[in-house]
Amino acid sequence: MKKNLIDCTGEIDDLALCHMGIEELLPLSADTFWDSINKRHQEKGGVYKIIAVSGGKRVPVNRFLGTDDEGVLYIGKATSFLSRVIDLKKSISPAHNGSAHICGRRYKSLPKIAEHFPFEMLQIELIPSDTPEVLEGLLLDTYRHRYGEVPPLNAI
Repeated sequence: MKKNLIDCTGEIDDLALCHMGIEELLPLSADTFWDSINKRHQEKGGVYKIIAVSGGKRVPVNRFLGTDDEGVLYIGKATSFLSRVIDLKKSISPAHNGSAHICGRRYKSLPKIAEHFPFEMLQIELIPSDTPEVLEGLLLDTYRHRYGEVPPLNAI
Protein backbone atom coordinates (compact mmCIF):
# COMPACT_ATOMS: atom_id res chain seq x y z
CA MET A 1 0.00 0.00 0.00
CA LYS A 2 1.33 3.42 -0.97
CA LYS A 3 1.95 5.70 1.99
CA ASN A 4 0.56 9.24 1.76
CA LEU A 5 3.21 11.89 1.27
CA ILE A 6 1.44 14.14 3.72
CA ASP A 7 -0.91 13.73 6.61
CA CYS A 8 -3.06 16.84 6.77
CA THR A 9 -5.90 15.56 8.87
CA GLY A 10 -5.02 17.01 12.26
CA GLU A 11 -4.15 20.44 13.53
CA ILE A 12 -1.75 22.41 11.43
CA ASP A 13 0.88 24.39 13.28
CA ASP A 14 2.87 25.21 10.18
CA LEU A 15 1.90 25.57 6.53
CA ALA A 16 5.02 23.61 5.62
CA LEU A 17 3.38 20.49 7.04
CA CYS A 18 1.06 20.55 4.04
CA HIS A 19 3.65 21.46 1.44
CA MET A 20 4.57 18.69 -0.96
CA GLY A 21 7.61 20.32 -2.56
CA ILE A 22 8.22 21.88 -5.94
CA GLU A 23 8.58 18.52 -7.67
CA GLU A 24 4.93 17.76 -6.86
CA LEU A 25 3.54 20.95 -8.40
CA LEU A 26 1.61 20.79 -11.67
CA PRO A 27 1.90 23.73 -14.09
CA LEU A 28 -1.56 25.07 -14.95
CA SER A 29 -0.34 25.72 -18.50
CA ALA A 30 0.78 22.12 -19.13
CA ASP A 31 -0.96 20.27 -21.96
CA THR A 32 -0.91 17.15 -19.75
CA PHE A 33 -2.58 18.91 -16.79
CA TRP A 34 -5.84 16.93 -16.86
CA ASP A 35 -4.06 13.61 -17.51
CA SER A 36 -1.69 14.22 -14.60
CA ILE A 37 -4.55 14.89 -12.18
CA ASN A 38 -6.53 11.92 -13.47
CA LYS A 39 -3.52 9.61 -13.16
CA ARG A 40 -2.66 10.71 -9.61
CA HIS A 41 -6.07 11.34 -8.07
CA GLN A 42 -8.91 10.05 -10.30
CA GLU A 43 -12.13 11.44 -8.77
CA LYS A 44 -10.61 12.13 -5.35
CA GLY A 45 -10.62 15.58 -3.82
CA GLY A 46 -8.94 17.64 -1.17
CA VAL A 47 -7.34 21.05 -1.00
CA TYR A 48 -5.38 22.79 -3.70
CA LYS A 49 -3.07 25.78 -3.68
CA ILE A 50 -2.09 28.00 -6.57
CA ILE A 51 1.62 28.67 -6.29
CA ALA A 52 3.74 31.22 -8.16
CA VAL A 53 6.89 29.61 -9.59
CA SER A 54 9.64 31.13 -11.70
CA GLY A 55 12.89 29.51 -12.78
CA GLY A 56 12.00 26.36 -10.83
CA LYS A 57 11.64 28.27 -7.54
CA ARG A 58 8.64 29.50 -5.63
CA VAL A 59 8.15 33.25 -5.94
CA PRO A 60 7.86 35.05 -2.57
CA VAL A 61 4.68 37.09 -2.11
CA ASN A 62 4.71 40.15 0.13
CA ARG A 63 1.92 40.09 2.70
CA PHE A 64 0.75 42.44 5.45
CA LEU A 65 2.74 40.77 8.26
CA GLY A 66 5.64 39.32 6.28
CA THR A 67 6.70 37.54 3.13
CA ASP A 68 5.12 34.28 2.05
CA ASP A 69 8.17 32.41 0.73
CA GLU A 70 5.94 29.54 -0.44
CA GLY A 71 4.35 31.76 -3.12
CA VAL A 72 0.75 30.86 -2.25
CA LEU A 73 -1.76 32.89 -4.28
CA TYR A 74 -4.92 30.91 -3.52
CA ILE A 75 -6.17 28.07 -1.32
CA GLY A 76 -9.31 26.19 -2.33
CA LYS A 77 -11.13 22.91 -1.80
CA ALA A 78 -12.55 20.30 -4.14
CA THR A 79 -14.67 17.21 -3.71
CA SER A 80 -13.18 16.16 -7.07
CA PHE A 81 -9.86 17.62 -8.22
CA LEU A 82 -10.71 16.77 -11.84
CA SER A 83 -13.80 18.91 -12.13
CA ARG A 84 -12.93 21.78 -9.78
CA VAL A 85 -9.32 22.29 -10.83
CA ILE A 86 -10.19 22.06 -14.52
CA ASP A 87 -12.80 24.81 -13.95
CA LEU A 88 -10.04 26.80 -12.25
CA LYS A 89 -7.66 26.34 -15.19
CA LYS A 90 -10.29 27.39 -17.72
CA SER A 91 -11.17 30.45 -15.61
CA ILE A 92 -7.55 31.61 -15.32
CA SER A 93 -6.22 30.64 -18.75
CA PRO A 94 -5.92 33.51 -21.23
CA ALA A 95 -7.01 31.02 -23.93
CA HIS A 96 -10.43 30.51 -22.29
CA ASN A 97 -13.31 32.76 -21.30
CA GLY A 98 -14.48 30.50 -18.49
CA SER A 99 -15.85 32.08 -15.35
CA ALA A 100 -16.90 29.02 -13.34
CA HIS A 101 -14.26 29.62 -10.66
CA ILE A 102 -14.10 32.73 -8.47
CA CYS A 103 -10.30 32.66 -8.39
CA GLY A 104 -10.16 32.95 -12.19
CA ARG A 105 -12.61 35.84 -12.19
CA ARG A 106 -10.50 37.62 -9.56
CA TYR A 107 -7.28 36.91 -11.47
CA LYS A 108 -8.66 38.29 -14.74
CA SER A 109 -10.45 41.28 -13.17
CA LEU A 110 -7.14 42.89 -12.17
CA PRO A 111 -4.69 42.84 -15.10
CA LYS A 112 -1.79 43.83 -12.80
CA ILE A 113 -2.09 40.45 -11.06
CA ALA A 114 -1.81 38.59 -14.37
CA GLU A 115 1.07 40.89 -15.35
CA HIS A 116 2.99 40.17 -12.14
CA PHE A 117 2.02 36.46 -12.01
CA PRO A 118 1.49 35.35 -15.64
CA PHE A 119 -0.47 32.18 -16.35
CA GLU A 120 2.72 30.31 -17.28
CA MET A 121 4.07 30.99 -13.77
CA LEU A 122 1.08 29.43 -11.98
CA GLN A 123 1.32 25.91 -10.64
CA ILE A 124 -0.98 23.89 -8.47
CA GLU A 125 -0.32 21.80 -5.41
CA LEU A 126 -2.92 19.11 -4.73
CA ILE A 127 -3.34 17.86 -1.17
CA PRO A 128 -5.66 14.84 -0.97
CA SER A 129 -8.09 14.86 1.95
CA ASP A 130 -11.27 13.09 2.97
CA THR A 131 -12.32 16.31 4.72
CA PRO A 132 -11.45 19.13 2.29
CA GLU A 133 -13.65 21.74 4.01
CA VAL A 134 -11.91 21.17 7.35
CA LEU A 135 -8.42 21.20 5.83
CA GLU A 136 -9.12 24.31 3.73
CA GLY A 137 -10.34 26.11 6.84
CA LEU A 138 -7.24 25.10 8.79
CA LEU A 139 -4.90 26.21 6.00
CA LEU A 140 -6.67 29.55 5.53
CA ASP A 141 -6.73 30.22 9.29
CA THR A 142 -3.04 29.33 9.59
CA TYR A 143 -2.15 31.59 6.66
CA ARG A 144 -4.25 34.46 8.03
CA HIS A 145 -2.66 34.17 11.48
CA ARG A 146 0.83 34.08 10.00
CA TYR A 147 0.46 36.89 7.45
CA GLY A 148 -2.45 38.96 8.78
CA GLU A 149 -4.58 38.21 5.71
CA VAL A 150 -5.62 35.35 3.45
CA PRO A 151 -3.78 34.59 0.17
CA PRO A 152 -4.15 37.35 -2.44
CA LEU A 153 -6.66 35.64 -4.74
CA ASN A 154 -8.79 34.48 -1.79
CA ALA A 155 -9.25 38.09 -0.70
CA ILE A 156 -10.13 40.31 -3.66
